[in-house]
Amino acid sequence: MVLSELEVLVELQELDTRIGQLSYRSDNLPEHEQLMTLKGEDATLQSAIELLLVDLEVLRKDQQDREDEIQLLEDKVAKATSSLYAGDMTSPKDATVLQNEIDSLAGRQNILEDQIIELMEQIEPLAAEESRLLLEQGACRTAMGEAESKISEQQAELVSQANSLRREKEAVFERAGTTLADLYVEHRSRMGDHTAVGRLVGASCGACFLEISAVEVDRIRRLPSGEPSECPECGALLVR
Repeated sequence: MVLSELEVLVELQELDTRIGQLSYRSDNLPEHEQLMTLKGEDATLQSAIELLLVDLEVLRKDQQDREDEIQLLEDKVAKATSSLYAGDMTSPKDATVLQNEIDSLAGRQNILEDQIIELMEQIEPLAAEESRLLLEQGACRTAMGEAESKISEQQAELVSQANSLRREKEAVFERAGTTLADLYVEHRSRMGDHTAVGRLVGASCGACFLEISAVEVDRIRRLPSGEPSECPECGALLVR
């Protein structure tokens, strides 16, 4: 059987189908779902870290405030001790007052040091949890980077394949001629998700698989080989 001029319509549709399949594969790579899962895990970890840091910041500030106060107390004790033993003080009463002040400062320092120990005991488990979460987040973000890299590599390959098919399609368009090429484009646009081209197989349309009346089939088959026709059921271009 001699192939009709309309065979180029089938070639164009096959190429568009393959291009569409590549696009679908690009949008539905398994790594896309993996990346979304990882992003969700990262967001959860980030929220947990931020909440933990709020508590840690309060405790660490309290610790720092006490350490700063201890430093001030130590400076005062050093100054008072220097005055007490410098030999300039002759009044026993003044010496007693100064010693009492030193003892009071030392007592306050002991209280602050005990408080710092308590704060450090509270900070320690929270800091350990912070380290664990940061380590887990680091691993999560490494996995995200690997997934993104795989997606980029695969998409680049699929784009390359699609571009090759588009070049092939351009050659088929030239071979089809302006009339058939424009007709194909118009039908493909009008048909949307439906098949734009179908073979006439017996009395059935290869696009919608519905049977066409014998009278209509006979009329279509009598048309010149290069003259296009449409399926009366779905409107697809029929290749006979």
